[in-house]
Amino acid sequence: MKVSTSQIFERAMAQMSAQQSKVATMQTQLATGKQIVQPSDNPEQAGLIQRLSTALNRQDSYASNLDSLNSRLQAEESALTTSEKIMQRVRELAVQAGNDTLAPTDRKIIAAEVTALRAELLSLANTQDASGNYVFSGSMTRTAAFAEDATGALVYQGDNNRIMVAISDQRQMQLNRPGSEVFSSIVRQASDGSAGRVGFFAVIDDFSAALDSDDTVQIQASLGEISQLTQNNAIAIADVGSRMTMAEFQQDSLNDVKLRYQQLLSNAEDLDYAAAITQLTSEMMSLEAGQSSFAKISQMSLFDYIR
Repeated sequence: MKVSTSQIFERAMAQMSAQQSKVATMQTQLATGKQIVQPSDNPEQAGLIQRLSTALNRQDSYASNLDSLNSRLQAEESALTTSEKIMQRVRELAVQAGNDTLAPTDRKIIAAEVTALRAELLSLANTQDASGNYVFSGSMTRTAAFAEDATGALVYQGDNNRIMVAISDQRQMQLNRPGSEVFSSIVRQASDGSAGRVGFFAVIDDFSAALDSDDTVQIQASLGEISQLTQNNAIAIADVGSRMTMAEFQQDSLNDVKLRYQQLLSNAEDLDYAAAITQLTSEMMSLEAGQSSFAKISQMSLFDYIR
């Protein structure tokens, strides 16, 4: 089989073109710091990089959820801690008001303080987070948790839904606790033996009314009910504290997972500069040698041998 001069030139040009393309790809790798310039360079490794990147982005989403969760829990804890202090003060006033040596005017003075404390408790029950959402309204975050109804009584306006947020691939955490549980009602026994539920603020209102009317029997009954409200408040603080602890543990776990994915992604994606520079130098030397040889061969003809 005869090999024509044009075939020799075409083959040499194809080889040099392939070598130039390889050198250009390696130069792009060095410029970007990535092993894969185009997915077609290594489809299997490109797929691995895509999966790892997706998993890492998912961890960032979980981290964002945890940040929102922590912010919300801090707002809840702050409101409940202050509420507990106020309820302790209301209880102290209930104990003081039960003293038989107090005059009716003394109890009216106590009633004025109780009224002021009630207003502060209402403000705390309608606490809003940094986004303006009401903390204790369940899933109705744009509605104030407690407001007056047509009769002037304070009622819960939210719902009892619990908002869950994803904090890992397998785990969710409760974002909120409904105000109907935090500022909970109590069961009141009537003189006829019947029982019925009385709302959080109704208990305080009844206590204030008993002080104004100098009703010592109701004042004594209010002491027990206020003690129960204070205990319920302490339980709510314990609940939010446990959720904050779990969120802290999950944050540490999430940081470990993110670091592991970052290492795996770096191994699959990032370029080994030392090895890449060595290989590029070798490929460039091969290209230069091929170009030099082609230049000499292309200038040769039969007349060179005749001479």
